Amino acid sequence: MSIKRDRAKKTLFISQEKYLEGVINRFGMQDCNPVSTPLETGKTFQKRADDEEPCNKETYQQAIGCLTYVSTSTRPDIAAAVGLLSQYMSNPSKDHWLGIKRLLRYIKGTLTYGLKFVANKNECDLHGYADANWAGDVDTRRSISGYIFKVADATISWSSKKQSTVAKSTTEAEFVALSQACQGAVWLRRLLSGLGCNTDGPTLIKEDNQGAIEIAKNPKFHNRTKHIDITFYFIRERIESREIKVEYCSTHDMLADIMTKALPRERFEKLRSLMNVCSF
Repeated sequence: MSIKRDRAKKTLFISQEKYLEGVINRFGMQDCNPVSTPLETGKTFQKRADDEEPCNKETYQQAIGCLTYVSTSTRPDIAAAVGLLSQYMSNPSKDHWLGIKRLLRYIKGTLTYGLKFVANKNECDLHGYADANWAGDVDTRRSISGYIFKVADATISWSSKKQSTVAKSTTEAEFVALSQACQGAVWLRRLLSGLGCNTDGPTLIKEDNQGAIEIAKNPKFHNRTKHIDITFYFIRERIESREIKVEYCSTHDMLADIMTKALPRERFEKLRSLMNVCSF
């Protein structure tokens, strides 16, 4: 990992350019043509059919291992793509390998990218975004949850993962994603407190589904949502204890959208910039 600091501009930049160069060379993609997004818009992946040609499982797993390390360290912009492709490690097909190659082509064009941190007066201002892609997994029809947390406008924590149960509606999928983000927020509050950075008041989590917000805040909806796993009601206690505050934001401004699905180039680049993923 490379760490660059500009004291005059009060910025810190972390990236893994050299490591990614090695990954690209390792999998024979050094002469590839770059692409603008890690996932092709509208492209879906499914389990390998019996009559479908497999790819080398060991090579596929090695690629996923390398990319997972990067996606959890300095490149949140590839987290959704890595999370999607990692589901097929046990039985990958040629189509899945093409997905890996596209991701490597995207990385080839953004080798110098990383996370940028800029000094900010609101140094303990922790806030987050939670979103879900309902029934986003074609094989199981489970939804994809995503969240992003920022401190002083710098991205410090993110997640993109498939939900453990099938959601029966968009609202239910969003509620589960919101609950998972709440757990992340509680952990981050404790971490910041341990570092001497105590947060004043509840941590704000932005959500773009009004129904999910109402379920989280109001117990009167219990009868229509009692089939949801009880573990996801963790968020209600945290709202009542004023550790968490949930607020609506429009889908257009939902930063966590980049964690749940493939996006068109213009929107992807906008959200990537808002995450402070850029060149030094």
